[in-house]
Amino acid sequence: MRRVRLPIVPNTVRWGAVLTVAGIILYYSIRAGPGTQTFHTGPLGLFPYSDWLHFLAYACLAVMLAYALHDSRLRGWHVFLLVFCCAVGYGVTIELLQSRLPSRTFAFGDIGVNATGAAVAVGCWRALVRYARFYRAAQLADIESPV
Repeated sequence: MRRVRLPIVPNTVRWGAVLTVAGIILYYSIRAGPGTQTFHTGPLGLFPYSDWLHFLAYACLAVMLAYALHDSRLRGWHVFLLVFCCAVGYGVTIELLQSRLPSRTFAFGDIGVNATGAAVAVGCWRALVRYARFYRAAQLADIESPV
């Protein structure tokens, strides 16, 4: 079976992506999220729109963390456990922060949705790692500019 080839970009880019996603989650946790005043249900009308946003945000955070830690010295299952715990811990911290803001509320349901998003993402990442072959992307300094 042929494996999918995926690039591993430099550490600074990967951790920058993690911080960017975490910052976006923080920003929209303090302010109203996009479409929250307009939409009441998410795709297919199955779950509330805010649950979709929570699920996707923490799934994205978990994937970014897993990607950033992909070439670490940790064993595979340690990485998955660390990623899950970090994503859920960040979600709990955000919920605690929201409990102090007059315009926001603390919700155990949001923590559950965050954990579900992180768990699904970790599971998908684990499956991807089994069937992908990662290679080092070229550094910007290594790329020759055309003359």
